[in-house]
Amino acid sequence: MSDNLQLNDFNEGLHFLSLGGIGEIGANCYLYGCDGKWIMIDLGLSFADEKFPGVDLLVPKIDHIESLEDNLEAIIISHGHEDHAGAVAFLANKIKCPVYASKFAKFLIENRLKEFNKVEGFTLKEINLDKKLILNNFDISFIPTTHSIPEPTAIVIKTKYGSLLHTADWKIDHSPTLGDSFSKEKFEKLGNDGLLALIGDSTNANVPGKSESESDVRDELASIFSRFSNRIVVTCFSSNIARMKNIIQAAKKNKRKVALVGRSMKKNIEVARKCGYVADDEIFIGEDEASYIPRENLVIICTGSQGEKRSALFRIAYNSHQHLHLEPEDVVIFSSRDIPGNEKSINNLKNLLIRQRVEIVTADDDLVHVSGHGYADEIKQMYNWTKPYLSIPVHGEPMHLEAHKQLSYSSQVPFTKILDNGKCLKIAPGEPKIVEKFETGKLIVEGKNLYDSESAFIKERRKYSFEGLVLISLIINDDYSINKNMLLTLKGLPGIDEENIKNDFKILFIENYTKLNKDQKSSDLIVSDLVKSSFRKIIKNSIQKKPEIEVHLIRS
Repeated sequence: MSDNLQLNDFNEGLHFLSLGGIGEIGANCYLYGCDGKWIMIDLGLSFADEKFPGVDLLVPKIDHIESLEDNLEAIIISHGHEDHAGAVAFLANKIKCPVYASKFAKFLIENRLKEFNKVEGFTLKEINLDKKLILNNFDISFIPTTHSIPEPTAIVIKTKYGSLLHTADWKIDHSPTLGDSFSKEKFEKLGNDGLLALIGDSTNANVPGKSESESDVRDELASIFSRFSNRIVVTCFSSNIARMKNIIQAAKKNKRKVALVGRSMKKNIEVARKCGYVADDEIFIGEDEASYIPRENLVIICTGSQGEKRSALFRIAYNSHQHLHLEPEDVVIFSSRDIPGNEKSINNLKNLLIRQRVEIVTADDDLVHVSGHGYADEIKQMYNWTKPYLSIPVHGEPMHLEAHKQLSYSSQVPFTKILDNGKCLKIAPGEPKIVEKFETGKLIVEGKNLYDSESAFIKERRKYSFEGLVLISLIINDDYSINKNMLLTLKGLPGIDEENIKNDFKILFIENYTKLNKDQKSSDLIVSDLVKSSFRKIIKNSIQKKPEIEVHLIRS
């Protein structure tokens, strides 16, 4: 890693650099450079894990684009999923170039920008998927695909060195609920014309076979609904408009009314209406009205498939929703997949429902979900069509990337490069090789503010959550004597007799304190360090923990 090298220093050749999305699920952010000009594809967020207590979302650091100035010509969004477009609003102040997105994704991004009051001065343009986007050193065209959101597109990047295919998220669905069926002709043409590199989705590379169609879910849901005579709740991703349409159709066939619950779900349905994907006659009843509908006549579609604590399903399950609640023999259908890292929160929610004698249906039981990502055979088919010289697996954890690599090998791709975020690959001219390693990382989302993931406060949270916290307050009198009203509070420490600990600490601390001279007693730092060392000696004999110790000194 060079300390002073910047992206602006790469003035010759064709380069690829990931700032997020390799070795992980989410936070997709990819840079392509050609002779000093650059574009970015996608700018997404990811879910935080237990390493970040109290944090829900992370976004990639994109500080490296600052050196590019006007040489970053565009940010192109492949589709509207949060892991590909969700960071745009959070990072809007850092973006100085136009952002291009399809109609549906553009509406979603606009809504977020309005929430953040960042519409002013921000350039957001709608992509015409039938036309090329001509930039300096790049001719960009779009190939519509099929996925679990409207208007997904693969992106073809033509340069003087050759053409690149950035697949983004895709699957082969010949009978989707929304949009046109998957078409292979344009991909075959790419292969016949000569494709330099394929930068491809790896999410399901380790899953053998082919994915099933969204139309299969539509038929299955209607059948499943007919089995139940009580309230039906279906939770799915709020961006999966096709799934919601299928749920609506299944409800209509079973003479049930539909209530839509969840802020993000309602917003996405409104965007779908604007884009013509949801008809005006598909009107949902309100939450208050749903509370009066007989159980056998109601379907609730809600957010919460990942066990999110602020989601509609979570509030319904914990009986904290204003209008809706569950009763024994109701059913909750999880029409989604578990995002890696969310398994614990999802299982906790399912267990809560089961304890309430609510029936659970998942994709393990019935065909209530199909993936939006192609399986192994579909990825191999893509390689057979496009015949690239180079494969760069992205969008996946290491096991997905390695499985993708094996698929490219079996498809006779000459070169496959598994990268890490920050490794800059020179694709051409010459043999592909890594030429530089840039520092990458994540920013923590706290409300609408961003903080470095290595910030002191998150390290403190982590330590408190693992080791516990001790608060010690003491008053030092004018004559340097210690006031007897010493306050000691222990948090997160097990099986401790606080009164004994406090007495033992007082004895040891006073004994050490009296040995200090007047200058030492005048120093808050020296006294605080003595408090901490004295307490650690006492606590060491009780438990095998090293809690964080905070000292408050008050001089009277």
